[in-house]
Amino acid sequence: MSWTNKYWQIVNGLYWVPSYLGLTSIPKKYWKVDGDTVSIPKEMTNPVGPLYRRTRSGEEYWQFVRRQEETFNHIFDLTFSILPGDVVSDLFGQFVSAGFGHNYDAYDGDLGQEYFHGNQVTVPDGFFLARDSILAVELKFNAKTSLDQLAKYMLLFAKEEQRNGERKHLDLLYVFNSRPLEKFAAQTGIEAKDVGSDLMDKLIEAVKADGARKLLQENQQAVQRVLERVNIHCISWNDLRDAVMMFSSMLQQDQGDRTLAALLNGFAAEIAAHPLSNVKAD
Repeated sequence: MSWTNKYWQIVNGLYWVPSYLGLTSIPKKYWKVDGDTVSIPKEMTNPVGPLYRRTRSGEEYWQFVRRQEETFNHIFDLTFSILPGDVVSDLFGQFVSAGFGHNYDAYDGDLGQEYFHGNQVTVPDGFFLARDSILAVELKFNAKTSLDQLAKYMLLFAKEEQRNGERKHLDLLYVFNSRPLEKFAAQTGIEAKDVGSDLMDKLIEAVKADGARKLLQENQQAVQRVLERVNIHCISWNDLRDAVMMFSSMLQQDQGDRTLAALLNGFAAEIAAHPLSNVKAD
């Protein structure tokens, strides 16, 4: 059994017992029914937000939740938070300009507070920091990317270098479910290889949020420096899954390697199981 089954059991528990999420049911004895209208006591409502109701159940719910990028991102976060930094480098090294041999730390702080004066400018799916390398990973199943998103990544790289020093390698890796380079070009209007210093004005124009645009303008020189050095890479879920399985197949049979293999094999199985990954399960 894959370790990821335990994750889905946790989700199942939260679904069936929403009180764990701070949600309280309103028993029918408190309802006042008048035709098609139901009234409930005001003190049982949420004074600062909406009311909630269950709209899916059974298999319909599981088909819905398994399609969400957010739930897969939880498994991605767990996997890459546990993996040693050199293994992260080994898995992504073939896809990025930094190559192999880095010892990455998975960032787990509050980007809004630490980088953007309390504004939640961007939330990368993966953000990995090493002494001479920055690697950001953006996961795509159905959602599209944009110049707006690219601009925010460039701002994030710039702010990290302002905080902790300039790095030799800057890599932004997109994972798409098909035709990765073609999709990046179609959704941003530029080809990955053409991202460079002449893109600055377009990025500022593309940012929709006023706060993010202001930060981009205030840090324009630093972002320009990032654009001069950053490398954009686009791969498929098949590519990532194959890299994970190849690394796993080379592990030995000692206790530590068996644990690492279980972690990686569970992650690879989740890629294949995702209905939008376009990866066939073995």
